[in-house]
Amino acid sequence: MSNFKLDLFKFDLARAKKCYNKKQVAKKAGLSYDNLMKILSGRISLTATSLGKIAKALDVEPIELIQDED
Repeated sequence: MSNFKLDLFKFDLARAKKCYNKKQVAKKAGLSYDNLMKILSGRISLTATSLGKIAKALDVEPIELIQDED
């Protein structure tokens, strides 16, 4: 699996569990808010590194944030 796709519903659930807004997630993940928004909208690809940073910021495993393969 080389192309990761963030599951927005799972992302929002993890974010809600931590009571973080998107700006807080970006800051805790060490990403710019603009880049996080581009990842969420699909305008830029989600890299393994960015996935790891987002998962760590939300205290979840990376697999919990990606879309299931169809």
